[in-house]
Amino acid sequence: MIFGDLILRLLFLVQMGVGVLGNSFLLSTYASTSCTGCALKPIHLILTNMAVANFLVLLFKGIPQMIFIWGMTNILGNRGCKLVYYIHRLARGLSLCTTCLLSTFQAITISPRTGGWMRLKDRAWKNILSSCFLCWISNLLINVFVPINLEAHRHTHNSTKLRDYGLCSSKNPEMSSAAKYTIIMTFPDVVFMGLMIGASVYMVLLLHEHYQRVKHIHTLRNCHSFSPEAKAAQTVLLLASTFILFNFTNSLLTIYNVFSKSHLWVQHATTFLAACYPSLSPLILLLRDLQAPRFCS
Repeated sequence: MIFGDLILRLLFLVQMGVGVLGNSFLLSTYASTSCTGCALKPIHLILTNMAVANFLVLLFKGIPQMIFIWGMTNILGNRGCKLVYYIHRLARGLSLCTTCLLSTFQAITISPRTGGWMRLKDRAWKNILSSCFLCWISNLLINVFVPINLEAHRHTHNSTKLRDYGLCSSKNPEMSSAAKYTIIMTFPDVVFMGLMIGASVYMVLLLHEHYQRVKHIHTLRNCHSFSPEAKAAQTVLLLASTFILFNFTNSLLTIYNVFSKSHLWVQHATTFLAACYPSLSPLILLLRDLQAPRFCS
């Protein structure tokens, strides 16, 4: 058991280290580009928004859980619990919203250059900033009631009335209240996940059609390079697939935790899965070099 605790602590430590360094590097790259007077492209605005959301998830969910795993408890008061949990829910929703926005924007970008699509592309490029702002406002409002019943963890003999979250706890809701709460909180997730999946499927179909159309050209020239738009679409698809995988698994474990007795391994698993995408997405972007910003010439 001691060996298992050590492995768990090291996993969280490596995950937090990789995630914080990766997102910090992305944010510093975009910030340095803005300081030179260059205007960030729309996709860079989305990626900056995503990096901020990922950084907040790691800071307000992963790090507190890692502190709890290393044995330091009761470090947050009631206000601290409410603030940490609220910002985590905000950052999680913001990460979902910006990833969905990125997938939709890239699907529109690689769409056919016809009259209707061109007008939609122009509108999408002009409304990226307002879309990112809307993601912030909507998640600030949706999650405003989340920390109401949260309080600092306290030891009590009547544990059936409390749901333990490690550093924090809340009153154990009735089954009907838990079901309503779960539906309300998962509805935006379902909508954004549906849009993300739809945009991803559309991009896969477009890329497959493009590949079939130029397949003979690649064969004749012995060249297998893709256009920058196609490479960017592949990277966005990889990001969306990674997000869907971890978020779907995390949601299943969260629902299981709501409707059953809280287990410590479920809390650790959900926290680890929640931090996987924020930790891995910067590596995907850096390795794939998704239209990395360049200094002005």
